[in-house]
Amino acid sequence: MLSELKEKILSIINSYNRPVLFKDIKDQLNISTDALKRELNDLIKEGLIKKEKGRYALTEAGKKSLQR
Repeated sequence: MLSELKEKILSIINSYNRPVLFKDIKDQLNISTDALKRELNDLIKEGLIKKEKGRYALTEAGKKSLQR
């Protein structure tokens, strides 16, 4: 079960329909930079997002988790 914050992060990334910069995500959340880094790293470890060339994108598992 994902936390509300992690679900929000996944939704933000999904809303762009393209890989997203850290700043794009941060601008939509009221949390510290360190907290967002921690959440993003957790989502990467959980296999729900991937980071390529400094941008974040949903994995297939991340897309499926939003459909629940």
